[in-house]
Amino acid sequence: MEALQTKPLSSSSSSSSSSVFEIEVKATFVIVHRSPGAGDEPSVEVGRIISQVIHEFPLDDLINDGNGAVLDMLDSMRVPVQPSMVEEISATAVRLAADARDRDGKVLRMEVAVEAVVDNVPDFGSDDDDDDDSDDEGVAMTAEEVAESVGKTAVDEAGKECPICLEELVVGGEAACVPCSHCFHEVCIVTWLKKKKRCPCCRFDLSKVKGEV
Repeated sequence: MEALQTKPLSSSSSSSSSSVFEIEVKATFVIVHRSPGAGDEPSVEVGRIISQVIHEFPLDDLINDGNGAVLDMLDSMRVPVQPSMVEEISATAVRLAADARDRDGKVLRMEVAVEAVVDNVPDFGSDDDDDDDSDDEGVAMTAEEVAESVGKTAVDEAGKECPICLEELVVGGEAACVPCSHCFHEVCIVTWLKKKKRCPCCRFDLSKVKGEV
């Protein structure tokens, strides 16, 4: 992720939508070509795609679960998720939403601009399973299945990356670990398991795990 900007827009009165908070997201996907074995040679930009969507949230839902709302919002737009980005957007949105609720009858819109560097054009299609996952009907895992599948482990070695967001796992911190031994940021793998039941690295079926972590 290259850039993130957030700012509140002017609020307006609306008796019919007084409990709604809007987040307008403008996502710019910078598509690059990376040459194998190019060393320190910079990647070449081959195109840009812009996706702009206004998301509406009930104030109380946003205030009570800001991180979850932001995760779902970014995931729906195919924006690569980084924990720091989720926390920054969520903190700002929750603060503004709480202010809007206290003002009674004000509808506030927040504007978010993100820029993501990606290798391929994002898939803006449906959330259907991959063609080769014919046995993955109903891929979303329940909260209980996720809890059984995801454990925690200490990060004791520098240079390890989360395979989903590609950000480094902080030495001395905790990482989420699944039974096939792959490790992630907790927010990244939990978000993934809301859509898919297989490990993004090795395709291990995590929904079949029963308290083995």
